[in-house]
Amino acid sequence: MLRFDELLDPEIIEPTDAIIAPIAATTCDLDHLLIAGKAPFQGPFPLGHECVGKVVKVGVACQKYSIGDIVGLAWHIACGTCVQCHKNYPANCKPHWNSQYGLPAKGDWGGTFSDLVRVPYADYNLAKIPEGVDPIHVASIGDNLALGWESVMPSINGIEDPEIVIFGGSKSIGLYCVDVAANCANANTIYYDHNIERLEIAEKLGAEVRDQLPKRGSGDFNLAIDASGKAEMLRLALTSVEPEGQVNSVGIYFEDVALPMFQLYLRGVNFHNGKGHARPNMEPVLEAVSKGILHPELVTSGVYEWDEMPEVLSSGAARKPVFRRM
Repeated sequence: MLRFDELLDPEIIEPTDAIIAPIAATTCDLDHLLIAGKAPFQGPFPLGHECVGKVVKVGVACQKYSIGDIVGLAWHIACGTCVQCHKNYPANCKPHWNSQYGLPAKGDWGGTFSDLVRVPYADYNLAKIPEGVDPIHVASIGDNLALGWESVMPSINGIEDPEIVIFGGSKSIGLYCVDVAANCANANTIYYDHNIERLEIAEKLGAEVRDQLPKRGSGDFNLAIDASGKAEMLRLALTSVEPEGQVNSVGIYFEDVALPMFQLYLRGVNFHNGKGHARPNMEPVLEAVSKGILHPELVTSGVYEWDEMPEVLSSGAARKPVFRRM
């Protein structure tokens, strides 16, 4: 059951903290699994880890942001200075590994479906929204939207005329990947899915769409992305890339799955699955949105008022809803 609870307002604890008031918040694809009881996390706990907010308080050591700034918030808690953060792996920050908003993880950080959110290391974990960019459609910048960039751009760096295949099934991440692949990487982009709505959006974003899965992987793509969460499509992704090609899986698998290990060995496939490292990828995405290169508004499935949140999320019907609170 989803509900609003009354809690004490968060306060500045460390001088590097800031407090933000979310003005646009949305669901991560994982949130839909949590709400449907398909993820191994027991409630109750605060929900939500994707939002854009207004800065309402800053600690004395917060130097980059001022009261009134409109900012995106990274989903993970990261110090910005440890060895992992310096390697651009803030989701695995050494002092704060497994710390985040919106899940019963390490620490009590609350969720972004809240009136106020405390942000530690605010100079690192916040990113200013460029003037002219609608906060509604970049509410996902702190996770899924940034993950679209992370899943595509580093893997095709230096490849001329890249070929990318994306196996969809997630509510939004696969579509964000399509947008980046087709419009930032300028790749020949193939998108597989069974869902008519997502297929139509992917086509608008510039992909060649297909509603029937191939019987086997083609073995000639530079990059394959598994955004399905389904073992069958993960296997197809792993067998779809050229020798020494890259496969990035953004799907979350709560149980072990069988992998075609001998095929991976013969062809030398590079495979990555893991949490998204949002913070280093937020600015390039926001810049691309501000220039009209990326189109996150096509992925937004509806805009709702803040007090509609429990009803809309409980229904399970909204794919990528954004809740606004002015």
